[in-house]
Amino acid sequence: MEDSDRGSQLAAVYIAGCAITFVFVGMRLTARYSIASVGIDDWTMLSTWISFVGLTVLLCLFSFDGGTRHLLYLTQDPEHTKRLLMKNWISQSLAILCLGLGKIAIALLILRLLDRVSSWRRWSLHFINGLTLINTVLMIIFNYVQCENPAALWDDEVKARTKCWAPQVQSSFSTYGASVHAAVDFYLAFLPGTLVWGLKLDMRKKLALCALLGCGSITGICASIKASKLSKLNARSDFTWETFSLFMWTGIEIILLIICGSIPALRPLYSIWMGRSPISVRSSQQPGTGYGKRSTMQRSHDQRVDHGSSVALVNVTPPSQTVVTCDNRSDIEWNNGVSGGEKSSSGIHVQKTVTIS
Repeated sequence: MEDSDRGSQLAAVYIAGCAITFVFVGMRLTARYSIASVGIDDWTMLSTWISFVGLTVLLCLFSFDGGTRHLLYLTQDPEHTKRLLMKNWISQSLAILCLGLGKIAIALLILRLLDRVSSWRRWSLHFINGLTLINTVLMIIFNYVQCENPAALWDDEVKARTKCWAPQVQSSFSTYGASVHAAVDFYLAFLPGTLVWGLKLDMRKKLALCALLGCGSITGICASIKASKLSKLNARSDFTWETFSLFMWTGIEIILLIICGSIPALRPLYSIWMGRSPISVRSSQQPGTGYGKRSTMQRSHDQRVDHGSSVALVNVTPPSQTVVTCDNRSDIEWNNGVSGGEKSSSGIHVQKTVTIS
């Protein structure tokens, strides 16, 4: 058995992944700020990336310290081995956290994109978020409760006097958890397609939208491959060597998760790059003579299109009877018509930023 060290390969994948995902998360936040629409899905994805940075730092320390070598060559220095095994287990927990946060961020993004769709889609996404959260927490907890004293996972002296589960128990649950994560990826990739396919669009646009919103299926493939590698957690006799492929596939999965989960949110940047500025739509509503009664209202809409320094105004007259609803998840900003302590004569103002191709 040759003493080879694959740490540089693992560190290179994670460092490159951090740089690439930083670009995508940065573009995502820039796109959302450009339309004043940063939401909880964006903050969740940012939290995923921050966790990934912490995982990368820890795995780099682990890799450059010989953490991917055969355990046989590390046992010559028990203290060194103890530190490496501890970093290994902590890295696994951070990786699970990254995966869970990333999937929740994607589910929240889809909830936002499919704002007012059928209730079964919304509730299924809430269920997916709850399942992912519970699954993630349990996987992290099971990493450490498999021994009465968690230090037994990396300290042979503690292990000799501590009761632990059989390695197959923890690896089996980890395989189950990874399989659930893979199923979640495929479901999140499939769900938007059920809505897009029913839209009155030509086939080319339907396929493009399905590909854009369903690119997370690639993450599901990586998650499935990683699940097949989790059986190697049984190999405690050569733990550092066998977990190399597990960390490698996990890193690829997290990178794809952040990239594929950010692409659908980049539409405003695409519009800016193509030379189209955001469009601001403002509507004013005059109340009727009888407050609290249903009456006919005159509503004037001014649509302002900015192209550089020029401004074009277009008057639009919608139906005279309109019902306005407010949804906290939408990108509508509400103004109660009060300015400087005085009530505005125009009543309710609704301002919304939209992008028109």
